[in-house]
Amino acid sequence: MQSFRFSTHGLAHERRVPALQDLFQEAVQLDISAAPGHPVAMAMNRGPGLRWAKMLSSLTARMERPASKLADGEDSVCLMLKAEGNIRVEQGRRAGEPRTGDGVFLVYREPAVLDFSDATYLSVRVPLTALRLSGRAEAAAALCIPRETEALSLLKAYVMALPEELADPQLRHLAAAHVYDLIAVALDRSGGIGDPQRMSGIRAGRLAAIKGDLARDATRDLGSIAASRRISPRYIQMLFEEAGTTFSHYALNLRLDSARRMLESPLHRGWTITAVAMEAGFGDISHFNRSFRRRFGMSPSDCRRAMR
Repeated sequence: MQSFRFSTHGLAHERRVPALQDLFQEAVQLDISAAPGHPVAMAMNRGPGLRWAKMLSSLTARMERPASKLADGEDSVCLMLKAEGNIRVEQGRRAGEPRTGDGVFLVYREPAVLDFSDATYLSVRVPLTALRLSGRAEAAAALCIPRETEALSLLKAYVMALPEELADPQLRHLAAAHVYDLIAVALDRSGGIGDPQRMSGIRAGRLAAIKGDLARDATRDLGSIAASRRISPRYIQMLFEEAGTTFSHYALNLRLDSARRMLESPLHRGWTITAVAMEAGFGDISHFNRSFRRRFGMSPSDCRRAMR
């Protein structure tokens, strides 16, 4: 992973635009025309399979990727998250104009025109093959991702938290994979064009992680787990529904299993039924008794007597 900063602030006015053009043509594969003398500063990070950049000063410019430039074979996708100003991306029959906080896609295999006016932004660029879009790439061209999309917020926070240098190849690969998955989720939520196999794997992984949270502490509620995982409570409910159950039913069964283990254990022989229920996370003893009988076909007292 390599990082560097670019600035035209120290250059003579007549050298600023040529320097900017050289950078964008070599590093970004875009033709750019900007106002003469306007200083520009940006930070860039480049690594295998992942690049990201942050525009540090406002940019007023026009960028183009004409059909003649497609011969370079560049086949990546750039997601730009607008911070300030105005951005407009035209590709195919779509024109994307993101609001502040929105994201907009640029697909490099398609001709494009980009207009920036006093704009600052964060851009994340990945290989198109990493998103497994294949023939659906055109559907992502100039597509806007609303700022309310949780995957977009998480992507921004994750990229901004990445260190400028990652020497470990395994960590570089892992960081890139996380970015691919977050972009795929954002595409699926907004454009319905996420890779089905990838989305299935992501959901399965998240469900397993949430079940792990509950296995460590079955008394945790939906809101606290959603907050710690930075996803919505409704999304967690959807994951459990896809698995044929509900969050509350799954957590209840874990608490009941815990209570039964305590009732059957010699270590808790001196505990009252109420104490066992409270330890397992039940605040209502009547609810505990009813739920226990439904689950195991006997009362907590019957369970303890059977063990004795």
